[in-house]
Amino acid sequence: MFDYASLERRIAALEARHPASLRFGRVTGIEGGAARVQMEDGGNVVSMPLPTLQRRVLKDQEIKMPDVGEPVAVLFSGQAGGQETGVVLGAVYSPAVPDPEQPAHFEYSRFSDGTVIHYDREAHKLFADVKGDVEVKTTGAVSIEAEGEITAQSAARIKLKAPFIELAGLLVWTDEDGNAGHGVLRGTVVVRDGSVHVPDEDVTAGAVSVRGHIHQGVESGPSTTGTPVGG
Repeated sequence: MFDYASLERRIAALEARHPASLRFGRVTGIEGGAARVQMEDGGNVVSMPLPTLQRRVLKDQEIKMPDVGEPVAVLFSGQAGGQETGVVLGAVYSPAVPDPEQPAHFEYSRFSDGTVIHYDREAHKLFADVKGDVEVKTTGAVSIEAEGEITAQSAARIKLKAPFIELAGLLVWTDEDGNAGHGVLRGTVVVRDGSVHVPDEDVTAGAVSVRGHIHQGVESGPSTTGTPVGG
């Protein structure tokens, strides 16, 4: 008959000989993907560089290292090597570093410069407040599709630069307040399969007004007039 009691005693003896321990401390230094941690218990002993737990490190890499002073949890295996055989599990909130109390349905990131990025699962909204520049580079195409309105606003200037720029849709040109806008086109404009219609204002070319110009050499009958004079 199998002796279950004997097996339990042997397992208990092994666990007692090499117990795993969960401890807490603060990061004192970063070395590559490892961190040194000063333990809150045990006389504030500082560990050897310990590997940090990351989500992916092989083909795709998603590395987020703790800061110096970060409160963290460390799991030691209890094997030979003491505080050299452990892993930093991650940062933990504490009275000194309280929970920001963001809603549970937020995927939330806040950086030391004040930049905030979060996704609201209930409102289905991605929000980013970046305290600096945003730069996107790609070797392929960029496609933006929206069922609602797209608004691009700048306090300085919006610049589009490409060998060919195509606008598909009705173009409405105003100033910032929605009033009649003013602009400058440098180069030649060719209108194909359409016309230029100005119902409210005038069109001028040089000093010649379409609405107010006069002609030289006006004669009655079928004769043609001379060239227009600025009006």
